[in-house]
Amino acid sequence: MARLCEKELCTGCTACASACPLGCITMQPDAEGFLRPVVKESRCTGCGLCGKVCPVLFSPDSTPMPQAFAAKNKDETVRGVSTSGGVFTLLAQYVLDRGGAVFGAAYDADFRVVHRLVERPEELHRLRGAKYAQSRLEGVFPQVKALLAEGRKVLFSGTPCQVAGLRSYLGRDDDNLLLVDLVCHGVPSPAVWERYLAWRSEQAAGGVRPATINLRSKDTGWSTYSVDIRWPYGKSYLASNREDPFIRAFVGDLCLRPSCHRCSCKGLTRCADFTLGDYWGVWDQLPSMSDNGGTSIVLVHSQKAKALWEELSPAMTVQAADARRCMEQNPAALQSAPLDRENRALFLHRYESEDFAALVDELLPRPSAANALAHRVAGKLKRLLKI
Repeated sequence: MARLCEKELCTGCTACASACPLGCITMQPDAEGFLRPVVKESRCTGCGLCGKVCPVLFSPDSTPMPQAFAAKNKDETVRGVSTSGGVFTLLAQYVLDRGGAVFGAAYDADFRVVHRLVERPEELHRLRGAKYAQSRLEGVFPQVKALLAEGRKVLFSGTPCQVAGLRSYLGRDDDNLLLVDLVCHGVPSPAVWERYLAWRSEQAAGGVRPATINLRSKDTGWSTYSVDIRWPYGKSYLASNREDPFIRAFVGDLCLRPSCHRCSCKGLTRCADFTLGDYWGVWDQLPSMSDNGGTSIVLVHSQKAKALWEELSPAMTVQAADARRCMEQNPAALQSAPLDRENRALFLHRYESEDFAALVDELLPRPSAANALAHRVAGKLKRLLKI
């Protein structure tokens, strides 16, 4: 019999399906839209490889306490189209310049989120920017393994659980492999993302599919980013992160994968080489690095990463940071998303049949104008007083 981890802890990383020598395990969507391993028991020989590579059952080794930095790409064009400081592009370009391959989350033709292989610099733009739905990984881990066997450099970028899954699947480190994970709040259901996109398209453009999507537009600033969706024939939608119902549902924990509420990949020590994220709070901690154009937190974990960081640093504006303090306004790096079981269940039961925005407003009531103002004033006072 196949040995799989507890359903509520399964991250959907595909390590078990990738390792099965007989192809007995496939990834199938559950009732909430999350991909899960399904075993064809009639073909399973009970070899146990699926359990041995599961990062939940056997966590890969973590590196020691990392070095931390605030960083901004000196190329303002790249930084402008990046989620935060544009550091990922420098790492990826380094690998591509040496004939390597880069894997990261991208949209397919229907704006579903999939992991994609990029081998040419002109395709790197597909991997930039935030995609807030769990990406499909089927076939990616064996592809990484095959490229490494050819002696090629490979960068794999993903959520911490995806990186842990790949590390467990490979079973060992490789000098040619660069693992980059993210400060991750959690992964929303792909089915919820597709429902939102269909609903938004109906609202704005009579059901026509979008031409472009940017969930982290900096047109309104990095710290107050906006959702920018554009359709053919000039139709467009622009809303702040505090107003868009999908971002509110995501940040409000209405549609995250169950394992995101019990994540085993949080913390400062990880099995990745680099951790990248937004340096929220940089305006207080390192004000010289704050210009509202995007600043990255970079955690440098491994010796391999330290050597590369020194080589790439001249292309960035960099300042050393305290590894613990820099996460003060980024709690998602250290702790799992809280679970409101009732609201989550209500949302996932009703989102397909009801108005998306109205349902989010019902389950996540907006604060009154007075309360919102008081919250902003309190935040400013804390920053001024450095509380």
